[in-house]
Amino acid sequence: MRRIFITAIFLAILCYLYSAQVGKINFPVGEVYYQANINQPYKPVSINMALSDTGYLKTGLGSSVEVLWNNGTTSTVPANRVVSIKNLMNEANTQQSLRKKLESKMGNLRLQSNRLVSSEAGIRRSEAQVQDKGLLYWHAEPLQDIDECIELFNSRQFARAIPLFNKVIEQSPLMKDAELAHAYLLIIYEELGDLQMLKKHIDTLKQDFPSSSLIESLPKD
Repeated sequence: MRRIFITAIFLAILCYLYSAQVGKINFPVGEVYYQANINQPYKPVSINMALSDTGYLKTGLGSSVEVLWNNGTTSTVPANRVVSIKNLMNEANTQQSLRKKLESKMGNLRLQSNRLVSSEAGIRRSEAQVQDKGLLYWHAEPLQDIDECIELFNSRQFARAIPLFNKVIEQSPLMKDAELAHAYLLIIYEELGDLQMLKKHIDTLKQDFPSSSLIESLPKD
């Protein structure tokens, strides 16, 4: 009996050593259960319960659970599923939000943003057409400052930011500022869940800036 007890403790220590806490339960709804590893029984979850990469989650009918990962991202397990924590975490890492995929490239693009026509511009509009339209705007009103748009974006004033980003694009459609404005609008429309406008700006960005560094981060067709 003592030998069995010691063996059980040894196995528990091994499981602890070879597992790592990768996240926690953030928001459970209904019947949700967690299994720390395949040798352990399922137990009801609770908010802030630690999750290891060896574990499994199980949801009942009409139930769901949100997991908060150590890196700050979240995943949701819908009803009537059994999922491996490791697989769920790997899926979260590969399906980052559009914002996270674009942010590093946008930083570099902002440094280049100086209202010069991009050498990578596309052929949807000719440079002559752009120049004529730009001159008309110079006479009608000053060019929209993209920094003002970005400040509104950072404060999540999307309703005010959207028309100003669009003005940047209308005034300077083949310039670096326009490329950057498309990127910010993509993030806004993804967060708003407006798939129609998201697709519109993806298509325009690809047409006007076919060699843009942003394109590899965009959703595939």
